[in-house]
Amino acid sequence: MASKSKKLTALLLTAMIGATAGMVGCGDDSSSSSNTPAPAPTSTTTSKTDEKSSGSDAIDLNDETVVNEIKDQLAKEANGETITIKFWCAADDKMFEESRLKAFQEKFADSRYSFKITTVANGEDEAGGKIIEGPQKAADVFNFPDDQLSSLNQAGALSKVSKFFRKAVKAENTEDSITVSSIGSDLLAFPKTSDNGYFLYYDKRILSADDVKDFDTLITKSAASNKSVYLNLSNAWYNAGFFFTAGVKIEYKNGKQTATFNTPEGLSACKAMCHLAEKEGKGFLGSPGTLGDNAFVSQGFTEGTLSAAVIGTWMGPAIKRAIGEENVGASKLPTVLMDGQQKQLDSFGGYKLIGVNVYAKYPFACQTLAYFLGSEESQLERYKTRGLIPTNTNVGNNDGVKDDPAFTAIAEQKPYSHAQGQSVGGAYWSCGINQVGGDIVNAKGDVGDGALQEKLKGCEENLASA
Repeated sequence: MASKSKKLTALLLTAMIGATAGMVGCGDDSSSSSNTPAPAPTSTTTSKTDEKSSGSDAIDLNDETVVNEIKDQLAKEANGETITIKFWCAADDKMFEESRLKAFQEKFADSRYSFKITTVANGEDEAGGKIIEGPQKAADVFNFPDDQLSSLNQAGALSKVSKFFRKAVKAENTEDSITVSSIGSDLLAFPKTSDNGYFLYYDKRILSADDVKDFDTLITKSAASNKSVYLNLSNAWYNAGFFFTAGVKIEYKNGKQTATFNTPEGLSACKAMCHLAEKEGKGFLGSPGTLGDNAFVSQGFTEGTLSAAVIGTWMGPAIKRAIGEENVGASKLPTVLMDGQQKQLDSFGGYKLIGVNVYAKYPFACQTLAYFLGSEESQLERYKTRGLIPTNTNVGNNDGVKDDPAFTAIAEQKPYSHAQGQSVGGAYWSCGINQVGGDIVNAKGDVGDGALQEKLKGCEENLASA
């Protein structure tokens, strides 16, 4: 599901930094992130394993020599003990990820050690905050969206990708995914998926490629078929696209969130939302009610009440099951009527990453697991099972992936997407901008300019005081 970071409070961050500042970090460059003194890892084997490099730009996990080399390092780190790892992933991914954990244990099984991997469902949007709040009791390996990288780095909670895997990770994944997984020259996480954004899914039996180019036509055509198009205006992750389109400056730098909501541009964004909301219940739906986005979209396509929805790839498999794969269309977002003109609707674009906790007792084992979960094999299986778009270049060039309409839609939307990690942080999600969209939907667009401006003023003041 979509991952937007919740607030990582200043109290937690300050406490974490204060706690780590007095500790002596391990001298090896893989043990922690770069900008803050790191907590001392509990294992002394990290530097030994990281001093060894695979010596190549790729790691072939089907090569027996490579696998045996990794097994030797795991045996040294285990030192006769059971390798214990706590792993966090989203609830929707739990079944799939557990299948990959089983494959990992089978591939690296050895008589010199054993594995005990515990899987806990923890939402990716909450992972960073929970790691910072209590890193010593948190997951050893965890999934998170790229906009949490900065906060995790400032808290000294991430291990760098070790030298053993660093060249391979950089060689095997897209340049953009490596950039968002890094701070400066430090690679801090393993890329996992490139689809933490949204576009338009639609039913090709009802709508043509021309019908989905602008929202006005899309809504009219949907209403004529007694169906609706869905875009959650009450969610700050989705309604941000209107503000980006209008030219509102939304930036997250050095832990500080700014956004010029209380401006003519901010008002233009709200009035564009009002224009859509005027058709609420008449070809347009702007809130999922109490169901939540995923359930609402799945139910809507299954029951035939939806013709289209602004959502992401995680819903691809469910939509295919509901209307048949041959009937699924996908495209970049439609244009919206703004200031009397049709303007391309912008969006967030982001990545999902895999991190290793600096406190992990078995750091090389955790790095190996993170690499395995982000490997070519795992990314291909993740796409086939979960419909999630890969960062691995070989998987991205796979004919089955390239032919997926979602893959094309993401590429089409990319010029109009904004890097989530550079745009929003914790304070953005709690400033009230979601409620602005919710109020517009509830009023079916009948909100005056003065009232809109007051709402935007309150959001901007909330950001300033955060």
